[in-house]
Amino acid sequence: MRNTQAARYARWAAAAAVLLTLIAAWVYVRRAWREAAERQQAPPAVPAAVEKQSAEFAFSQVEQNRTLFTVRASHTTQFKDQDKDILEDVQVIIFGRDGSRHDKLHTHECTYEPASGHIVCLGDVEIDLESAEDARQHPGARAAHISASDVTFDRETGVVSTPKGVTFRFPGGEGHGVGALYHTGEAAVELLHSVELSLTPPNQPTPVLVSGSRLEFSHNESRLRLLGPARAQQGERELTAGEIVIQLDANLRARHAVASGNPQLRTLEPPLETIDAEKFEGLMNAAGAVTGFVAEGNVHGTRTTPTDQDDFRAQRAEFVLDAAGNALREMTATGGVTARSMQQGQLRQLETPALRLQFGPGDPGEPRHIVNGETLAPGTIEIGARGELTRVHANRFVGKFDEHGKLQVLYGHSGVEVHRQLGTDPPQLITSQEMITTFAPDGAWLNIKESGNVRFRQVDRTAEAERATIVSATNILTLEGSPVVGDSTSRTTASRFEINQATGDLRASGGVRTTYLSAGPGGPANLGAGPVHISSASLEGNARSAHLIYSGGARLWQGDSVIQGDILELWRDESHLQARGNVDAVVPRAPGPTGQPARSTPPGPAGRSASSAPPKPRSNSSSSPTIWRVRGPLLDYWDKEGRVHLEGGVSAESQEGEMFSRTLDMFLSTPPPGTNVQRQIVRAVALGGVVMHQGDRRATAERADYTAADGKVVLSGGQPALTDAASDITTGHSLTFFLANDTILVDSGTGSRTLTKHRVEK
Repeated sequence: MRNTQAARYARWAAAAAVLLTLIAAWVYVRRAWREAAERQQAPPAVPAAVEKQSAEFAFSQVEQNRTLFTVRASHTTQFKDQDKDILEDVQVIIFGRDGSRHDKLHTHECTYEPASGHIVCLGDVEIDLESAEDARQHPGARAAHISASDVTFDRETGVVSTPKGVTFRFPGGEGHGVGALYHTGEAAVELLHSVELSLTPPNQPTPVLVSGSRLEFSHNESRLRLLGPARAQQGERELTAGEIVIQLDANLRARHAVASGNPQLRTLEPPLETIDAEKFEGLMNAAGAVTGFVAEGNVHGTRTTPTDQDDFRAQRAEFVLDAAGNALREMTATGGVTARSMQQGQLRQLETPALRLQFGPGDPGEPRHIVNGETLAPGTIEIGARGELTRVHANRFVGKFDEHGKLQVLYGHSGVEVHRQLGTDPPQLITSQEMITTFAPDGAWLNIKESGNVRFRQVDRTAEAERATIVSATNILTLEGSPVVGDSTSRTTASRFEINQATGDLRASGGVRTTYLSAGPGGPANLGAGPVHISSASLEGNARSAHLIYSGGARLWQGDSVIQGDILELWRDESHLQARGNVDAVVPRAPGPTGQPARSTPPGPAGRSASSAPPKPRSNSSSSPTIWRVRGPLLDYWDKEGRVHLEGGVSAESQEGEMFSRTLDMFLSTPPPGTNVQRQIVRAVALGGVVMHQGDRRATAERADYTAADGKVVLSGGQPALTDAASDITTGHSLTFFLANDTILVDSGTGSRTLTKHRVEK
């Protein structure tokens, strides 16, 4: 029993020992675990170089009781024998000098130098620029965000700087640059090098890419200032300038832009277009979309294609864009506007104080073309081609363009003046109230139509009408509406005129009437006193050579003289007139001698007269000129010779009788120099089958010579014969009629003379 109990006690003792051992081990392990946990929860050991560590850090810059900025960190470490602290989880809040800002700077770790006041952050730094008002009402919606590294914040100056690359974004765009300065007091940011921006106008797929050497951004003034060489590009258009200033709206979207420093706007794809000025001003709407731009100061634009060259100048030009497609819709230019175009050798130049152009929609991807243009003030247009220059002036021009932007129709309103210079010819001037000019696709003008009090002048040549048309291809000027054409010596009216301005050829139709204002040199005739008048159905000829043809019942009259026929042809320089077809002319003769009427006596034996005494003059007879009326198929008059020639079967009649012959030449009196008096027949010669009637007497011969001074007609040639009322026939070598007293002398040809007096029954 004792052995059994002893063994039991031994087992119990062993079990108790094991239990005590386990308890002791558990207590030891628990104590070790607690000590380890406590060691983990305890703050780390402070290095020997560390003087102090804090769980929170904050300080503020105060100026005149106003906090400029506050720096906070969640943990700070101060080092012994070093003028720097390590700040962790750093945030800087900047209020600005007037308290209007709520800018934030945030980074993971910075070094703070208490002596210098610098905070240096080597890692990534995020900066948000936002006004205090926006932070309260629209937090983050109107903020500008900057990402940088290696940033230094100067506590004394409030300037944040970095030499490294910087990216930034704001509601209106984003960009990057190298090196930056952030002036916290003014909420101004400077990017120091290699600046690039991408502005994103709403509702426009193509951004505006902007670059420059330096950028200044003022958040307070919502302004971007890009220093040059600056460049902005959208699609195929590019702007370069010495400086570009972009004004932002409250939402930090571009609202207004100004480019200065020799700015130039150009296209990067054909057709090549450029615009230079002293300043460009871009305009945006409330949504930030570009609506137009203004060029000011010595504006100069060019447009170049393989065949055309356009040049434009003004002091100011305003361009209106289609906001939906950012395409040109309208341009208004003012101040010494000059537009010069050279199209396939055709020159056009416009000068006006103000001009407006409207552009129509073009094909997708193609530049818009001009559809309408108008001057807002008087203007002058020059058109030159093929050795001619046409200059047109009007108080207002309106132009219509085709689908390719080529000028198609030009309207001139009020005070229209058309100056034309054809080669070396004297210049021409046409004035009117209205004008319409049409153009060919190559830029050459086709015709000019003018209306309303049309007036033409070239040296001493003048014309007037209600309507006028000039055709370029033919150089023909057409006048209608009571037209009148004249020069220093003449004036012609008709229903319609056609004048070739290059050659001087002219045509007139419908009631043609010409008046030569004075006789003498330059006139077609000098037949009588006063002006020369000519009328006909139509007229053609050449104004330069003064060769004119009147046809269709043509009639010329001057004083008591009249010439008419189917056609009247004039050579003014030669003072030659010709009438053809049914010629009928009236010419006065000079007064002959007067006296008592003689009694007619029968002829004596052998046909000789009974007496050789001279004839007695008639009495109680008028001394006024006798009118001769001559007819025939053809009449020529040479004014310098004073000779009228008719041929082809001529008849001549007057109060004294009538005569027929194949030809007739009448020689007129010569007026004293410088006088304009009635020319009269002084002598006449009829040839070929001459037949003369005087009362009941009839005389025949081959030739008749008439002299007005003594009033006699001498019949000769062939076998002159006289038949009286009793059918008695008297023949002789010649017969001499004294018309004033009805005396006839018969020359037998033997040297003796007989006188027979006849009484003519009147």
